[in-house]
Amino acid sequence: MRARDRRYGKSPVRTRVGIATAILAGGAVAAGAALAANHGAAATATSAAYSSHAGNEGTIISSAMSNWSWSRQASYAQLARLTQARQFSQAKHQGKTVAIQRGIVVLATKKFLILQSANGSLHLWLLSAGTKFQNVSNTMAGTQALTASTSAAQQAMASGNMIPATSLLAGSPTTAAAMLTPAPAAQTVTVQVAGTNLTVTVTVTRSTATVSQTATMPQAAMPTWHPVTFTQNAWQATHALARGDLALVVGTRSHWTLHAQLVLFTPLSTAAVGGAATGTGAGATPVVTPTAVATHW
Repeated sequence: MRARDRRYGKSPVRTRVGIATAILAGGAVAAGAALAANHGAAATATSAAYSSHAGNEGTIISSAMSNWSWSRQASYAQLARLTQARQFSQAKHQGKTVAIQRGIVVLATKKFLILQSANGSLHLWLLSAGTKFQNVSNTMAGTQALTASTSAAQQAMASGNMIPATSLLAGSPTTAAAMLTPAPAAQTVTVQVAGTNLTVTVTVTRSTATVSQTATMPQAAMPTWHPVTFTQNAWQATHALARGDLALVVGTRSHWTLHAQLVLFTPLSTAAVGGAATGTGAGATPVVTPTAVATHW
């Protein structure tokens, strides 16, 4: 089976083709201190950046969200300034907690999306009727906001070279290729929202995603225990956003849950991230990625 055809940049539509099987086996990745232990410098740098830029960051994130309705260019410019927020970051602004994350989409549903950053951290963002989605693949300003890198944006726009942007947001083209390709071996991620009884587990086998959640996802209250399991196509699109897309999400945190207000994204294809480089040739070693478990802090 094939993942859905996607368009990125100004290049023609490219069909996602099969690559080596991506196998998710045991292991665990946790946010916060545990994540720092597993990912070393990347997590440490994120923490340090948060400490030194928190005040200014909160103002910029809040301004970018409020400016969107009247000046998208202003919002793009503000988000592009947040070069220190390469993975997930949050800050206080006028008594509220605002947050930002750059990464690759693990799953998009009607009610939530799960984003994985370059350092492996996973976060679940609740969606609502007020969440704004914008495909920025055809705009330089939007791609700069997405990547926080002028160089990566220039390469994406000038020649369709998505490798720099993919490396910044997903961690590597191999990680992105594994997200883009149906595989017979189960790929599982689990996100636990700290302070609540909400845990969401996503298992992708070939083109089917099986989702199990332990609690409700209200917009203005704490999650309450209510186990639900459902299935969907792993690459099902929500407002054109789907598994394997590079994305930036900004929003707020309340009742311990993250609420997406603005989602910028660029679709990818296996051709865009170099399928041949992921080990598809004879005798190649399959991509191996551990099962990821993230806890919101």
